[in-house]
Amino acid sequence: MKDTMDTVKLNTGSDMPIVGLGTFKLRGQELVVQTVETALKLGYRSIDTAAVYRNEKDIAIALKQFCPKYDIERNNLFITSKLAPKDQGYEEAKAAVLKSLESLGLEYLDLYLVHWPGKQGMLREDERNRQYRKDTWRALEELHQGGRLRAIGVSNYTVRHMKELLGHCQVKPAVLQVWNPGIDLWF
Repeated sequence: MKDTMDTVKLNTGSDMPIVGLGTFKLRGQELVVQTVETALKLGYRSIDTAAVYRNEKDIAIALKQFCPKYDIERNNLFITSKLAPKDQGYEEAKAAVLKSLESLGLEYLDLYLVHWPGKQGMLREDERNRQYRKDTWRALEELHQGGRLRAIGVSNYTVRHMKELLGHCQVKPAVLQVWNPGIDLWF
């Protein structure tokens, strides 16, 4: 099947497909592999996962098996993953990215998002969250500059979080992904 998915150009110059396969709640190797194969066969080239979805290794199995079958080169895929809230912080974020890359069997990710604006286990009003966000972003910027992350962004950030990030970042976020605008973003 010819790659015909419409794309949007990110601030990094990368083209991101406007439709992709979301893998939230997609678990179990057989189901993941079957779903990814179907998506690839139908022309999907964007796959969105996250460390907390616990399906990165199964997605890797599917990609390894079906990209050759459907003659899909890595540069024709757009793979997104996300940082788990427990992994906020400079060293933690770097280690989490490398673990996702290993789990997915990839040299780079097309997009990597901070999944949530706070550290797991901390109260929302805890001021340390601000420093965790800053340190996390610095780690992602370094991995972006090193080529391991083609684009970086955030998920579930509020206007306040975005203003805070834009006030200190060297690399502007390419994406603000909002899962559900109606959720109570408590930060």
